[in-house]
Amino acid sequence: MRPSRAIVSWNSYFAEIKAMYEKTFWKDNVLLVSGVERLDLNRTFACGQSFRWQRTERGWFGIAFGRGIYAETAEGALRIFPCAKEEVPLWLNYFDLARDYAAIEAQLCADTRLCACVPFASGIRVLNQEPFETLITFILSANNNAGRIAGIVMRLCACAGEPAVMQDGREYRRFPTPEAVAALEPEALRSIGAGYRAPYVKESARMVADGFDLEALRAMPLAEARKALAAFPGVGPKVADCILLFSLGHTDAFPVDVWIGRSLKTLFFDGQMPGRQEMERLLHELGPMSGIIQQYVFHYARERKLATKHEKKEGKQ
Repeated sequence: MRPSRAIVSWNSYFAEIKAMYEKTFWKDNVLLVSGVERLDLNRTFACGQSFRWQRTERGWFGIAFGRGIYAETAEGALRIFPCAKEEVPLWLNYFDLARDYAAIEAQLCADTRLCACVPFASGIRVLNQEPFETLITFILSANNNAGRIAGIVMRLCACAGEPAVMQDGREYRRFPTPEAVAALEPEALRSIGAGYRAPYVKESARMVADGFDLEALRAMPLAEARKALAAFPGVGPKVADCILLFSLGHTDAFPVDVWIGRSLKTLFFDGQMPGRQEMERLLHELGPMSGIIQQYVFHYARERKLATKHEKKEGKQ
């Protein structure tokens, strides 16, 4: 699977990274980026944006863009391997290393409503993932939990993904192509746990195989990109915003689920669920990084278990 067309050239991206970090070093298929602030791999891989990472004796092992890699951090440095030289821009972009998360957290801390959220998500990076994989994964995520989603994705790759082997002998499966997913029968998709989403997955894969250009959504205004994604079965407002935020560079996409709803009620609206106009005003206030800010709000709500703070006052369980 090829890297996104949005990945910029080696020279321009490498210059941008070197301006931000103390040292970016590549040798013998190992990429080392030191001086990395605000990067917690545990939080990043466990926050529900990607489902193909697992802990191993060699650090975190993940599969992205058809490649298997290891990633680990120590003393403010990120180490990624194996990494061919031409893949360096891919992984720097994947981990969003050109973005200054320290500045984002400073912006949050300047707001008395949002400052409390920072400790609960500091270190999370919004990954820049492959769009087709993200489309299918988040269609499968509807009414599901992280563990089940990861299991379904693993079984989908096992039955339709191309096999590959790491240099250390570790075997894995690449995420299947749109053509491979479209060729699966709904019964096969149900057998791996897709359930009622099976026809949505098959039809969405067919649409991409037939020429729907997901990458074109990257340059569209947010509202237009959301409208385009609504053409896919199983893609509602939340799933569309997840796809746009986690794979297409729309940092202004703001997925809203039950946890976000509860936290917005607590932080901004005195226990009341905001209406559409109130939400639009809030997102305008949060600015173009609202999708990244959403990660802090989400984890604040989940870790603080805001589940029923106001619901209990209303007599709800």
